[in-house]
Amino acid sequence: MKKQKKQLLILLVVLILAVVGYVVAIYKVDNVEILDEVGIISVIKTDTASVRNVSYIHDGVTISLSKDDAGTWTLDSDKSIKLDEDKVADIVSYASNLNARTEIEDPSELKEYGLDSPSYIVSFTDGTGVQSTYFIGDRYEIEGTYFAKVEGSEKIYTITSYYPEAFITDIEQLKAQSE
Repeated sequence: MKKQKKQLLILLVVLILAVVGYVVAIYKVDNVEILDEVGIISVIKTDTASVRNVSYIHDGVTISLSKDDAGTWTLDSDKSIKLDEDKVADIVSYASNLNARTEIEDPSELKEYGLDSPSYIVSFTDGTGVQSTYFIGDRYEIEGTYFAKVEGSEKIYTITSYYPEAFITDIEQLKAQSE
């Protein structure tokens, strides 16, 4: 009988610890999301459903994607390739919605940020035919972010590494997996 009470007590303690751990985990995740929302600068905001074309250049490789009237995305250089829809959705989302961590106060010359010869040039066209382009420059090692600039603007921002990571230049990685 004592053994059963001891086991029950241990199970009760483990259950309480699990519940407390769960509550703490939720609290921390919610706080991070709130802090992230407060610290984000929306530079370009576009309804991704309205985007008709996305193209980007990195290391001399140009990837250009277009959406047909049926809503299917194709690779402009080879329309016969079936693309991974999730990867294309990520690319379209990052291309058409540029969020920054910070805006650089009194920016110096573009070359200081790698924007005189950017690592990435990203463009998209929305359903109304308006084209937007932005440039991604050097990595800012202190924050682990990248410098970015929108065409036609003098402002320079820092953006997360998710942006350059989203722009896949290996066509094999863009292909849909065989079922």
